[in-house]
Amino acid sequence: MKILKSSEMRKLDEKTIKDISIPSLTLMENAARGVISVMLKEGLVDRNKKVLIVAGKGNNGGDGLAIARNLHLMGIYVGYMLAYGEVSSRDASLQLDVLRKLGVREERDLGSIKDYDVVIDAIYGTGFKPPPDERGSEIIRAINTLAKKVVAVDVPSGLSSDSGEIFEPSVSAHLTVTFQFLKLCHCLYPALKKCGDVAVVDISIPSYLAEGIERELILPEGLTIPKREADVYKNKMGHVLILGGSEGKTGAVIMGAKASTETGSGLVTVGIPEDINPIIESNLVEEMSLPLPEGRFLSSSALEVIEDLEKKFSAIAVGMGMDVYEDGYELIKGLLSFEEKPILLDADALNNIYRYGSPDVLAEREGVTVITPHVGEMARLTGLPSDYIVNNLTGVASEFSTKWRCYIVLKSATTVVATPSGKVYVSNWGTPAMAKGGSGDVLSGILVSLLGRGMDTEEALKFGVTLHGFAGRCAESLKHTETLRATDIIKCISHAYKRLEEISALMRDRYTYDYPLIFMQSRYSC
Repeated sequence: MKILKSSEMRKLDEKTIKDISIPSLTLMENAARGVISVMLKEGLVDRNKKVLIVAGKGNNGGDGLAIARNLHLMGIYVGYMLAYGEVSSRDASLQLDVLRKLGVREERDLGSIKDYDVVIDAIYGTGFKPPPDERGSEIIRAINTLAKKVVAVDVPSGLSSDSGEIFEPSVSAHLTVTFQFLKLCHCLYPALKKCGDVAVVDISIPSYLAEGIERELILPEGLTIPKREADVYKNKMGHVLILGGSEGKTGAVIMGAKASTETGSGLVTVGIPEDINPIIESNLVEEMSLPLPEGRFLSSSALEVIEDLEKKFSAIAVGMGMDVYEDGYELIKGLLSFEEKPILLDADALNNIYRYGSPDVLAEREGVTVITPHVGEMARLTGLPSDYIVNNLTGVASEFSTKWRCYIVLKSATTVVATPSGKVYVSNWGTPAMAKGGSGDVLSGILVSLLGRGMDTEEALKFGVTLHGFAGRCAESLKHTETLRATDIIKCISHAYKRLEEISALMRDRYTYDYPLIFMQSRYSC
């Protein structure tokens, strides 16, 4: 599912109207019927509910007025309010003229909002740039205060479609229905909180027009799910090496190792400082431990041991619970000289690069390098403020990935996968319950497992973040949002595998979406 910026959506609108000769009024009619279709499916509109449309001056307002006409002709009580007392676009003027001829009720008093069961926000569209003017702000505040249920047309008014940032005032919608493609505000927190549930409807803009957009929401049915051949054996399923751990932080590598085993690795070895080997070994069953010199921390002297064994391993992950110290950076730099193996850098591996080196060390490597920073680690690597990164996850991840020639899995409430070629994938399949220590270590274990069994890097990362998210959702359903632990996610990896296989088969075998609905994330369950 493509994710567009407002400028990209505008170009696609123009191509559809000018090059393909689908009239703008037809697109408006399709948009109106799409919104109504979703509202009917969600039980937000029927003959017992009163619906008010608040329409702006432009084509977003025209969409709202077209919705009003269709609802009126369906026998539903509907009223409309012109946010600015007039409309300015040709298509919106036509819609308003029809409404007036039909005698549909026009409301002028903001207090009347409370008399309606549902308010449809059609004030500003995708091209709006915050903040709203004084009149727009007044209406938005009234909607947020007085409305019982709010449905936003395309984008909740007051938000920018190009950012995850919340601008105030902005409409707090229960449902947002957008057209043909998602926009960034529909995918990135915190703006997504303002959107409520998000549905995408088909309005007849050809999908192939967006083929050049390299920004997508990850959908379960589009994933490559690894399968075992009948004649497989353990070494063929990958032997991963997970390096990390220090005094007080042994749990990170243990969770990563167990997640790798649960994800399907044939063999898992945990390389840890020799002084903490007894702790690690007592917590591993299927996995093996590899005590490394010297003492309480991993040291660059371990490189000699690892190099001797390197041919045994199909992928390496390093950094979980490792700690930050100068010789730790020398170890990271040495590992990156092993060109043939995919290497995943997490947690303190990245902190060591920040403290004692620079991202140059990533760009110098020819082999596959994956980094998995959370927002704080990304802020240290880039020097950008954390708030800026949260609001611009896709842009920050893409720029870093292409500049430093590495794959990046940028972790926040939304997870973004970016590739050195400029592709960006967004995952919203996790849950707030996963905001616990250790969740990132589990993700690293999942990802290195998939890389170790030889999956295409891009496909491994897309599947891995989705598997992780679905496992978290499964664990939450079995426990409680507040009580979920990272180890619960590991236990639910198996269920997540099964659920993703079921969804993939279902979508492959039959077309389950009713026209004109393309996508609604709430339809998926773990």
